[in-house]
Amino acid sequence: MKLHTTTRKSVLLGLGLLLALMLGALWLIFTYLNLEHERDLADWRIRLGLIADNRTADVEQWLARQYADQQELANNASLQLYLSQLNAQTATQDVEPAQLGYLRNLINAAAERTGYLSSSTAEPLIRANLPSTGTRGLALLDHDGKVVVATPGMPVLEPDDRALALQVIDSGQPGLRDLRVNAAGQALIGFAVPIAAVQGMQGETDQQFVGALLGIKSATTDLFPLLANRGGLTAHDETILVRKQDDMVVYLSPLADGSAPTKRRLAFNTPDLASAFALRSPGEFAQLLDYRNVQVLMTSRALTGVPWTLVQKTDAREALKESKDHRRFLLSVFLLTLFFIGATLIAAWRHGSSVRAQAMAERLQEKTRMLEGQARLLHGVTDTLSDHLFLIDEGQRILFANRAFEAAIGAPQADLIGKTLTSVFGPDTAQRLAGCIDIPSNQITQAQHIMINGREGLFECLALPLPNPAGSGHATLVVLHDVTALHESERKRASLLHQLIAALMRAVDKHDPYSANHSSRTAEIATAIGRELNLSATDLQALDLAANLANVGKIFIPKEVLTKSGALSDTEQESLKQHVQYSLDILSSLEFEGPVLDTIGQKQELMDGSGYPHGLQGTDILLTARILAVANAFVALVSPRAYRDAVSITQALDQLLAESKDKYDRHVVAALFHIAENRSELSDITSGT
Repeated sequence: MKLHTTTRKSVLLGLGLLLALMLGALWLIFTYLNLEHERDLADWRIRLGLIADNRTADVEQWLARQYADQQELANNASLQLYLSQLNAQTATQDVEPAQLGYLRNLINAAAERTGYLSSSTAEPLIRANLPSTGTRGLALLDHDGKVVVATPGMPVLEPDDRALALQVIDSGQPGLRDLRVNAAGQALIGFAVPIAAVQGMQGETDQQFVGALLGIKSATTDLFPLLANRGGLTAHDETILVRKQDDMVVYLSPLADGSAPTKRRLAFNTPDLASAFALRSPGEFAQLLDYRNVQVLMTSRALTGVPWTLVQKTDAREALKESKDHRRFLLSVFLLTLFFIGATLIAAWRHGSSVRAQAMAERLQEKTRMLEGQARLLHGVTDTLSDHLFLIDEGQRILFANRAFEAAIGAPQADLIGKTLTSVFGPDTAQRLAGCIDIPSNQITQAQHIMINGREGLFECLALPLPNPAGSGHATLVVLHDVTALHESERKRASLLHQLIAALMRAVDKHDPYSANHSSRTAEIATAIGRELNLSATDLQALDLAANLANVGKIFIPKEVLTKSGALSDTEQESLKQHVQYSLDILSSLEFEGPVLDTIGQKQELMDGSGYPHGLQGTDILLTARILAVANAFVALVSPRAYRDAVSITQALDQLLAESKDKYDRHVVAALFHIAENRSELSDITSGT
């Protein structure tokens, strides 16, 4: 009796310890999977943020261009003079002042040049007192808000339009005619700028502004195409514009469900509404519900100068599908491993705890029942998995297979048990699997092509050594995970990264026209030097990325500084130097392989320590940064700038050689000389061909 009590206590203690270990292992597994999920969300935040920044820049540039076009016309001295004269005189309906004809032609030419005149418009300009219809046009209004001349197709002005013109004249500041939809369902947007009075003709009221220019364009054809899906991250990417009006969220742009501009409105306090969150917290990232009550990943940007917010979103289920499948695969592998380890510990403990033959028989009987239950449980767990699982012994004979493996092979488990891998897969595939089985445990092999029942796919293989449940010796659990679709997705992601880099380079080129294609040409020169100096593949890739992205910070440098033809002041010099830190700030949240960020941060350092931002010198500067410095200087010398013409390749090489004593690494310069002497394509690279 005492022995039975002691044995029972030992059993309970062992089961308690095993349960504690199992619970601890499960906690670690789910903690790791949660970290994987958070990392995937952070990755999507970066991707959506880059696209939102690009679309925001497109919209803001379009808005700025409209104001700039009208301001250029408003600054026309003749327009200011003639409008001042018209304000000062009274003309009858039968007599048209001579100034009116000039203003009519001037407005017409400006409208045609800046897109305010429809290409299908053939009739001449109309008098201000005649009705006009259309979706775009320019109108010149006097100081009382009356139309002096207007282009054909100019929409009929509403009281709000005249009130905007008077406000612009009174304040002297440009104004926006916010989005509205006309009777034909066309979304229209307008821009108004004041017209200054000619010095000495302000009149008795000393009015500084004598009129206003009002331009109206179709947002449907001119603005909304900037928001269109251009083959981005998923098939359901969407970029929309929203604003808050009273207690409602107004969707300004057309929606994917067919809703027309400004027609969809939702309450601002709608729970978990993505657009309401965007208006409250522009720039933040979240997983919420869109206007269709669909889960989306979204981020937003507040637009400058307009009461709009740009929302960039994508379908959460589609975006996170691959991540979810990967976590399910990891969970399956971890749980199966935990299950087999637990089963093995229980079996070993039960086998070693027997003290009498009768007790041994009872325990063996119990073990048999337990193994049968475990087998049923194993089938219940593994048969729901899409991965191919099978257990083999030391002779590579199959001991167990799940339902997915049976379906892939096309044979029931009863026919597979006892067969070798060669008889099931064929000699070629069996040899590939043998290479996976020989790899140390818990290591997933590199994906390889495997033929299963006439279908070739790309599979990752995981082999876990286990005790043989059928007897002595060892067994191996083999898990084949189909990653064909995953690898295709990774290829698309890499393509998207290259597209994003190209978009950033285009943004720099547009901002600084004298540096057009500078980054790509610098990257070609730098990688050519890197190959000449036998850099590793990782460093070459890092050097190429750094060269392409090094000047992205110049977006924040004033354009007038970059294109100035004369000498820069000290303040302008310091402003220009900030582009290195701006580049690092933009790229700091991205993950790169190799020293990409350090190379960008040190590209302006010089060998004698006179560079910036940290005054590094000699070998304290990364070799990739020294290469980028020489390539950057060479491309700058052979390219025209606002303050000088381009120099020849020979002159550029001579100058770099002269400065290699104190500024540049002489070994890097020597490599560039060797390339110039032995490779004919250098001139093609520097000329941009």
